[in-house]
Amino acid sequence: MALEPTEARGSWPGGAEARARFRVARFIMEAGVKLGLGSVALATACAAFHRFWRAVGPAAPHDPHLVAAAALFLAGKAQGTPLRARDVLNVAHRCLHPGQPPPGLDGGFWGLRDSLLQCELLLLRVLRFRVPIAHPHKYLVQYLLALGRWGRRGGWGHPRVPGVSWALVRDGAAGGLGLRHPPQHLAAAALHLALALCGRPAPPGTPPRWWQVLSPGLGAEELEGIVRELLGLYGLDTQVGGDPPTPPPLPDRDDDDDDDDDDDRPPRRRLQPLAPERL
Repeated sequence: MALEPTEARGSWPGGAEARARFRVARFIMEAGVKLGLGSVALATACAAFHRFWRAVGPAAPHDPHLVAAAALFLAGKAQGTPLRARDVLNVAHRCLHPGQPPPGLDGGFWGLRDSLLQCELLLLRVLRFRVPIAHPHKYLVQYLLALGRWGRRGGWGHPRVPGVSWALVRDGAAGGLGLRHPPQHLAAAALHLALALCGRPAPPGTPPRWWQVLSPGLGAEELEGIVRELLGLYGLDTQVGGDPPTPPPLPDRDDDDDDDDDDDRPPRRRLQPLAPERL
């Protein structure tokens, strides 16, 4: 069952909340790439995190990086590429604490592992167990195939359009645009912007609103609004780029190299944050 976007549409809120939210989304993308997740799985993780943030609010007492790690853990299962909890924690630790060794298999690690699993259950409850989430990727593939045939006949196609439009869809997922726009509209807007960036604003000889052939119901005003939101994400990324999170380090790794099936785990603990600072 796909989770369709139902939230009110509008521009992403600005200020400190937008920067904090985008910083964590960028962490999801970085950690997800290092874990080997595909584009759809990354989009699922970003959408789950944004929906959780929207549901509980920024003032909720949940560590955002722990929620992001749980979103990656859940997205791997939803897309048929399950991840080990230890791998998720090690990669998240590496992203948040570059240059430091991974956490050892001591009480702190097992506390983080239990926190990750509990946070995954909390995330599922907030999402009402409706996973996977609808994404624009499959629509974009269909649109590229349709316009590819069109472009070969008219000679206006550009070899970079597929890659640019795919990157725009990926960045839109990190920005949470799926909370406000249907996936087919996002795909059409990304393709429209990619054509413009590559110097191919529209197939020659077509009506001005050619995108409505691919995505019925998408008006010119909404299309331009989505394009503005996509472009605005890059300005937000510039603001966030100079202010990365600097959480304190976790305890050093011990010499114990046992695997996750160790039977000498301590009892379950309260949720522990991956990054103790609050965004």
